[in-house]
Amino acid sequence: MKIALSAAVLSLLSNTSHAQSSVTLYGDVGGGIRWTNGLKGGSAVGFDNTIINGNQFGLSGKEDLGDGLKAIFKLETAFGSGTGALKTPGTLFSQAAFVGLTGDFGRLTFGRQLNANTDLGILLDPTGGNGQSLAIEPGVVFGTNYFTLDSRFNNTIKYIGQVGGFRFGASYSPGGVAGDTRAGTNYAGSAMYQWGPLLGGASYQKTWNASATQWAQTFQTGGTLQLGSARLYLSYNDLSVTGSAVSAPKRRDRIPGGGVVWVFTPTFQVTAAFYDDIAGNLGNVEGAGGHKLTSYAIAEYFLSKRTELYAEVDRNGFSGAYRYDPANIAALGLNPGGHTLIGASVGLMTRF
Repeated sequence: MKIALSAAVLSLLSNTSHAQSSVTLYGDVGGGIRWTNGLKGGSAVGFDNTIINGNQFGLSGKEDLGDGLKAIFKLETAFGSGTGALKTPGTLFSQAAFVGLTGDFGRLTFGRQLNANTDLGILLDPTGGNGQSLAIEPGVVFGTNYFTLDSRFNNTIKYIGQVGGFRFGASYSPGGVAGDTRAGTNYAGSAMYQWGPLLGGASYQKTWNASATQWAQTFQTGGTLQLGSARLYLSYNDLSVTGSAVSAPKRRDRIPGGGVVWVFTPTFQVTAAFYDDIAGNLGNVEGAGGHKLTSYAIAEYFLSKRTELYAEVDRNGFSGAYRYDPANIAALGLNPGGHTLIGASVGLMTRF
């Protein structure tokens, strides 16, 4: 009897040790002042909701299930510090809402999350995908859901695996439309290799609109290289979008880009980047081509490990049909027909 009881207690203690769990609350909050010139009506001074990072908070957790297997989850939302409003009205966890398993086999997750193509795009972006405006983050057009401009994908199943320095991923977002396996769907894949200070990779995604009458696809490739205290970035994206009519010409964007993050001291770093969006058939209109040249520089001074002061300047130059592109007029407030949009921001940001 004593032996059986001892065995039961030991078994219970063993199971308890495997079922260790943790939950972490984290976030970023910041704000400042932004000046913009080239808007419809001239220039403006307003509140800056941390253009270089955004404001967000979330919960992440894991539970040890034993034998190297863990259950994980993440819930994350974004908001404007100027008003306290949700970044995406009606969506509480706009940035992430997923659950999954991780272990020796890799990581499998289910829910609202970044897809496999965007995972690589973040690694190739000097700001780590944290830019909060088309003024410094043109990737929101070619690296996300083109039809909704949403950087996250709903109802997504994603797998990430790694063998040595080789990492690969795949994701699928079903549309859930009865009788139509294309409507509202997205699928993506990526592969990358880390070799010492060098990272290189390529990825692909294809998205269908809600009615399955149009699709957009992106191929991207690039790499990063750590040289002392500086990390160099180089990328290339190729976007194609069909028109709403079968006979409409296909939009095509070729976007080379590059940048650097230079850590001068433990408390001071500078980030700079450029992108040249060479577009053809904008709006699926034959011959409607043009350039959108984006460049920016960010200086960050860290008062502590969690709090920093930042200053940022950006410039977007437009030519050809891009001067009248509805997306930029709506998202950036560009003066229709304008050639240049210039902005500058200063502010304070803290993390917890």
